[in-house]
Amino acid sequence: MARLKVKLTRNLRRTILQGHPWIYSDNVAAPAFKVEQAQMAQVLDSKNEHVAWAIYDPHSPLSLRIISTNEAPPNPAFFEKRFERANKLRQGVRCATPGRETDAYRLFNGEGDLLPGLICDVYNKIAVIQFDGPGPTEFWDKNLITQWILQNTECKTVVEKTRRSPTRSTELIGGESYDNEVVIHENGAKFEVNIEKGQKTGFFLDQRENRDHVRRSSEGKTVLNLFSYTGGFSIYAGLGNAAKVASLDVSRGAIESAEKSWKMNGLDPAKHIGLCVDVFEYLETATELWDHILVDPPSMSHSEDQNKTAKFKYIEVFAAAAKRVKKGGELSLSSCSSHITHEDFFEITNECLSLARRKGQILRVGGQGPDHPFPHACHEFRYLQFVHLILD
Repeated sequence: MARLKVKLTRNLRRTILQGHPWIYSDNVAAPAFKVEQAQMAQVLDSKNEHVAWAIYDPHSPLSLRIISTNEAPPNPAFFEKRFERANKLRQGVRCATPGRETDAYRLFNGEGDLLPGLICDVYNKIAVIQFDGPGPTEFWDKNLITQWILQNTECKTVVEKTRRSPTRSTELIGGESYDNEVVIHENGAKFEVNIEKGQKTGFFLDQRENRDHVRRSSEGKTVLNLFSYTGGFSIYAGLGNAAKVASLDVSRGAIESAEKSWKMNGLDPAKHIGLCVDVFEYLETATELWDHILVDPPSMSHSEDQNKTAKFKYIEVFAAAAKRVKKGGELSLSSCSSHITHEDFFEITNECLSLARRKGQILRVGGQGPDHPFPHACHEFRYLQFVHLILD
């Protein structure tokens, strides 16, 4: 079978060689024949000279996801080397030190690991893979991925979980049968993760380092965790000897999971309260002041067109939270919206404090952990923003 060749309509050789992984359809000439399914393609410049190998996706405006700029086409051995490289990069994240055990981490982070559109998260002995849309789903060899994971990691099970689908589902694709609920360890903290019902692949692994920072700064403090989900920041605050912790989320199931994890970690039940409430409504009537408030809302921007509205929403909720922080207290703000840039986030932070008539000192700026790398030439993958402030 002849390999698909696609031609660039703009001179993007330099951009590709610098490491940018994406080329959109308006920069790509239509193939000579109709392409029904995503597949490997050789990318050529205007002189018909080789530039790269990429996933060609006929279903998406994102036509090309760059895989390699080598002359030779990628083969199974090529991808296995990429898997091994990604696995080695996680050695510093996986930890068996008593009291600091970590067995939940991102193994493959798509373009950040030069594995376009492929995500794999590990929860104890279960690997959960996701593909970023129909194109990567069609392109990637599930059997190759599954067998490599089972043979080269401690995982006994590989599950595929569909992404952004109204009929989100999980399917066993290799290894042993599994329970949807699995207990993981993260820096020694314990959490029960529901593979099927949990957000993303089951848990927000990207906040690990930020949660650990909260543990180190919670001694004796009252901590309010807004949009708490299953209580990640809450548990860490409790393990950091916080005096009182409250978890607020609109999901009853999430609050129940937070309360369960609190008990699982041997924390005093009297020091934690879980409330199933609409956070926006709560902040309109709240009067209690807190030593430290954490605000980590769901993504408010899923496209560039939504950015302006999203910024107003972030400013509004962050300002309302800032008003409930004690004098000299702390405020941690976070955004997981990929279309909210680093610069956008600091503008939002400035505006929310101005609206709340507060001033702050930044104690720490954070982002996703080291198991969520991103290409140096594509900061769009630097999606997680986190800032910890002390307020006047």
